Amino acid sequence: MIGESELDELQENIKAMEQELMEKKKALRDAKYTGLRTAMQARKDADEAIRQELKDLGYSQTPSFGQPLHWHWKF
Repeated sequence: MIGESELDELQENIKAMEQELMEKKKALRDAKYTGLRTAMQARKDADEAIRQELKDLGYSQTPSFGQPLHWHWKF
């Protein structure tokens, strides 16, 4: 039969493995969306540059190009 100390050790191993699994899932998710985050940040920067350029040209409001310039996804 399995003793109390062996059960405790197995429970600790399970908790450690669950924690490791959670960390690896987070790393995978971060790696999966890195390119998307980079592209979205570049889009945000470009939108801001356009907004500033239009402001410098004297336009009081920025036109909507099908999507609002202030709307960004968050992951």
